[in-house]
Amino acid sequence: MAMNALGKVIIAACVSMVLVYFVLYMGQYNMLTQSTEAIVCQKEKEKDGVFISGVKPVASHPVETYRPEPSNIPVLPVQQSDWNIRRPTYNLSQSVTQSDWFTAAMFLEIDFRQRPRDYICQNTSQMGNWYVCLDGKFFPDDPCLVYSFGMGVKDHIRNSSVHFHAIGLGGKVIENFNARKDMYVKEKQTWTIMTLGSIMAALGHKDRDLDVLKIDVEGHEWAVIEYLLQSGLLNRIKQFSLEYHLFPDWPAKSEYPKLLSIYRQLGRRGFKKFWTGLHPLDHRPDRFNIQADTGYVNMRYKRKRS
Repeated sequence: MAMNALGKVIIAACVSMVLVYFVLYMGQYNMLTQSTEAIVCQKEKEKDGVFISGVKPVASHPVETYRPEPSNIPVLPVQQSDWNIRRPTYNLSQSVTQSDWFTAAMFLEIDFRQRPRDYICQNTSQMGNWYVCLDGKFFPDDPCLVYSFGMGVKDHIRNSSVHFHAIGLGGKVIENFNARKDMYVKEKQTWTIMTLGSIMAALGHKDRDLDVLKIDVEGHEWAVIEYLLQSGLLNRIKQFSLEYHLFPDWPAKSEYPKLLSIYRQLGRRGFKKFWTGLHPLDHRPDRFNIQADTGYVNMRYKRKRS
């Protein structure tokens, strides 16, 4: 998401706004996000020295223990009625269409295609390729706080109120993460990876709620969601925007039933889609690709913190 685009929504929602961006650098298939933007209103500018460039406080935070679910998970649809929908076969062999991985992927595609919205937002604002819901209790507060992960830049300060930090977002804290080589990472790179909770603590936001959390982390959103489900942070997120990815070789097709379960859990926790943008698809097994931009509102959100 472009920084200027995201700024518009906060400017629309808050008075005397300050944008704070901390960029989480990562490659396409690596376990983080490429960037993060955090937005805080002007009254917070001097508080606790939050806006210091180049924050890398991993050593001062213990590694968070996180145990994901076992991968042997049955294929269950997003909704029970999906069993009655004729799932597409795309002229593929039965050995493919009757497999667990393809069935799980088709349940995801059915939900993206046939239920692109679970909540009808009356007032949306487009920010770059993303949307923000400005309805009632989902309207960003003053002071407001927004994190956006998905760019790949080094530490720098754009101006006095916009800071970038080269820190990665993942499902656990890793001080020396060896990035996987791909179309974005051509040579060996080592990154610092932190969880959302540890990043918020490092930046002085551990007691704050997030008005908007946006992540575009090229396949590792699944690990981040899994962490959020376990950490208790979901209750503190008002809006959640992300891009879902199923790439040809990442995540592994054997994990698709588990990913479907993660997707279902997010909905059961009260997160309702108010928009979905489904990308062009490729169903050939060796080139299989599903991507969908999605925006959620947290129907269970209750303001707890000042």
